[in-house]
Amino acid sequence: MPNRLSVLILSLGIIIAATHSSVSGQVTLDDCISLSQSRNISLRRTILEQQLDLPASMAAWGQFFPSVTSGFSIDQSNNYTKTYVSFGESVVVIPDNLISTEKRRNSSYYFRIDETVFDSGRRYLNLKNIKLNERIRDSQLQYERFLLRSQVTTTYTTAIAALRRFDLSEKVVEQRRRQLEFAHARFETGSVTRRDMMQAEVDLGRALSDSLEALLERDNSLERLNLVIGFPLDTNYVLANLPSPFLPYWEIDSLVTTAMETRGDLISSTLRIERAHNDHLAAKGEFLPSVSTSYLYSRSEPANVQSSFTLSPSNKYSRVSLDLTWTLFDRFTKSLRLQEAKIRHQQSKLTEHELALDVRYEVSSAINHITALYKQAQVAAQNSRLSEETLKFEQERYRLGSATVIELGAAQLSFIQAKNDEINIETQFYAALGELELATGMELR
Repeated sequence: MPNRLSVLILSLGIIIAATHSSVSGQVTLDDCISLSQSRNISLRRTILEQQLDLPASMAAWGQFFPSVTSGFSIDQSNNYTKTYVSFGESVVVIPDNLISTEKRRNSSYYFRIDETVFDSGRRYLNLKNIKLNERIRDSQLQYERFLLRSQVTTTYTTAIAALRRFDLSEKVVEQRRRQLEFAHARFETGSVTRRDMMQAEVDLGRALSDSLEALLERDNSLERLNLVIGFPLDTNYVLANLPSPFLPYWEIDSLVTTAMETRGDLISSTLRIERAHNDHLAAKGEFLPSVSTSYLYSRSEPANVQSSFTLSPSNKYSRVSLDLTWTLFDRFTKSLRLQEAKIRHQQSKLTEHELALDVRYEVSSAINHITALYKQAQVAAQNSRLSEETLKFEQERYRLGSATVIELGAAQLSFIQAKNDEINIETQFYAALGELELATGMELR
């Protein structure tokens, strides 16, 4: 473990120096969370959506201004008439010496302004929804940041647990090696049978196999952590150990109340109710008439083929209009859209209510889980200490010849189980703490 400091300085320092300038010899959980906020690919993809805020707002405000269009065209037409239909509806062929070829050129341009005077407030409601969409994106981003925080916490604690299990497996291997040495020495003196020595060899082989499995778990857990943070998978660094579990001091009712005000997805759900209400009003407005006005100015100049195209046509035309449009019957499509908007509004209310109940349950469940894990951690730590003392006692007895290999093996198994229980409970404690932070939308560590 200590020799990884050079790898940290060489590789991790280069990778994250731009975002974290004070990396020490160890990387803490807070370091990983901070780095993931700027490097995680999924979160960065969500952040990109905020670039839509300004264009969408400008487009919504722009609907209140008139649209302006203009155009310029030049064209040339050739008309060659060989036949025509007479009054008797018979086709008459014109003799070649009487055929006329008509060639024309035309130059024109126009300038048009259109403005909607009244649209039943749909543009205003659309502007309100654009602002709501900005707030929804911000709230959703806040929730995803806490979701990522929880993911990093879980992955970090899993990696710490894998490192501790690997260290434990290495310690067990060393113990089994000493046990084999004791068995060889006692076999040579005749105090144990060959069976004891063979059992010690088998135990060492199992310990080596468990160590290789723990090594694979450690490497995989570190790669998963790199993936969540946004590092290259082969990045190496030293993880700082987490402090011991602590007794939760938060009140459930207070956390629930705060979660209702701070949790991003719940805020987004409330904003979606307002957006659905605006959509419902806009659907009602489709039953009212719309009023628009327009102004058109154009100039054109037809000429024969010998004349040149012109940028200043002589003929002028202008038109001002005020139009009232009212769709009296549209085959019930507006009624369908109105009903769909009404249902979406009602569904958004139910979704918000359901999510509020989920928040209460998640907060209550997480805090109860953390409290139970803290109590279990106290028992597991005590069992770990006792099992380690028992193992040392049995190892000394075995070395002196007063304990059998079976008694030593039982003490080793008890020691390994107690250490694994302690590691698992501490891992679950901090994972549950990350879930509580996600459930409340607050940083609680």
